[in-house]
Amino acid sequence: MAEGEVSGYREVDIESWNRRSAFEFFREFEDPFFNMTAPVDVTRLRSLCRESGYSFSIAALYCSQKALNGIEEFRMRLVDGRLLIFDLVEATQTLLLEDESFGFCYFPWREELPDFDSVGKRQVVKYKELATFDVENDRLDLVYYSVIPWISFTSFKHASRFDREQTVPRIVFGKAFEEGGSVKMPVSVEANHMIMDGLHVGRYFERLQAALDHAS
Repeated sequence: MAEGEVSGYREVDIESWNRRSAFEFFREFEDPFFNMTAPVDVTRLRSLCRESGYSFSIAALYCSQKALNGIEEFRMRLVDGRLLIFDLVEATQTLLLEDESFGFCYFPWREELPDFDSVGKRQVVKYKELATFDVENDRLDLVYYSVIPWISFTSFKHASRFDREQTVPRIVFGKAFEEGGSVKMPVSVEANHMIMDGLHVGRYFERLQAALDHAS
């Protein structure tokens, strides 16, 4: 897939979907969003980044994208009343600028961590110069990320326009901390209950931990 190109997709038949009842139930909610926060073990990833010269933030983003792209619900989006599953979802992430304001950065997917790290570092330089919020705004095949490296938070709440049809997941990485001889990092996941349940977020955390433990 070329950089900036929307991935392929297929449409879900909502009438025969096993989550049809939940979808219709939560679609009536003014606020159908739920948030789950938990720590993950990043001991091995931090060591790998120090040994290989990878950016820890970009490597964590790679592991997260690798994990969630294996779960259909994280690739589902509601578009004009149609429920679509994209073949691939990419990432945008907040980026701290030199004047302590922030913008957003687009990270195109690469299958291997060294390539994702290399491209990601170039994207950071590019988007620091652009200093913009206008990043791939016409696309829904994305996941929105934030990084809060100053706080080992235990919960998180996003600013929102309360658009209940908004179905792009939002993920936040917090400050890594030491616990019991390991290094942990809090991760927050916000999702629309029309699209997924705690089961699917739980699968994400399981797959994320596996990706963190086996990154290379």
